[in-house]
Amino acid sequence: MSEGQHCSPGEEVPQASIIIPAFRSEATIAQSLATMLAQDFRTYEVIVIDSGPDDRTEQIVRARFPSVRYLHSQERLLPHAARNHGVDLARSDILVFTDPDIYAPPTWLSRLVSAHRKLGGAVAGGLACHGRDWVEMGMHLCKFDPWLPGGIERRIDICPTANMACARSVLAVAGGFPEQSILGDTLLSWRLTQLSIPIWFAPRAVVEHHHLGTWSGLVQERFARGQEFAASRIEHGMWSGGRILRQLMVTAVPLRLARLVSRGLRNASRARLLAEYLRVSPVVVTGQAAWLRGEAVAYLRALLRTTESA
Repeated sequence: MSEGQHCSPGEEVPQASIIIPAFRSEATIAQSLATMLAQDFRTYEVIVIDSGPDDRTEQIVRARFPSVRYLHSQERLLPHAARNHGVDLARSDILVFTDPDIYAPPTWLSRLVSAHRKLGGAVAGGLACHGRDWVEMGMHLCKFDPWLPGGIERRIDICPTANMACARSVLAVAGGFPEQSILGDTLLSWRLTQLSIPIWFAPRAVVEHHHLGTWSGLVQERFARGQEFAASRIEHGMWSGGRILRQLMVTAVPLRLARLVSRGLRNASRARLLAEYLRVSPVVVTGQAAWLRGEAVAYLRALLRTTESA
């Protein structure tokens, strides 16, 4: 098979497996797969695990992208459960994870895999925003500022599955993705850190994220994610009632919000997006505040449970 071609089932063993979970993804899946199948990398495969309630995504994939390995699950799968299913189907030892609303330039896969081969561990690539709409850019800078393109290769603490590569052996020793949590990539990253497996950032392996949500949807999603994050921290760290109370007090005051906004300013500046960050700052600030409100609610609930059981 020539350079830059993707493998069909039964052909040459691929050098990388791109795994994409899908659920009601018909709005973006065609453009996403078109970019995934146009990589300048050597042999690779693309796997879609779809658990949508209808066949709209399936029709697009089968009609327009017959070389994609497609599986439809009758059971609703959360994204990380779908990724684990994709790992079971993958034929390569290099696993690449992304989403159905991600668009990749032709150099993306070669740059990501090259960084993985050089650095080892788990590698996250850069995440750019597909559009420049006020709300879309605000959503992106609120959710993904730590992984904006820019700077040099460096160690990070969380590896987002929108743009991630790791060896099959690394994922296996970490126990795969936690399937029942939307924050499965965060939980996996914590596990990798426990195992002293490094997480790297490769800023030149950039993809674009296409956000289709609304400002109010962002606030609701950030609130829910904040709650789940706080609950996961408590369980992961086996926090005492005193530790929960201290974290609740810190979260309830504006200091953490100021720190999150300041971090975003630094990351946007490094990515040469400072003017954009300032332009969409109302969206960013409300999204970060919603996350912290979610955390505070979770800490309060946990503290009340601790008090009742004492």
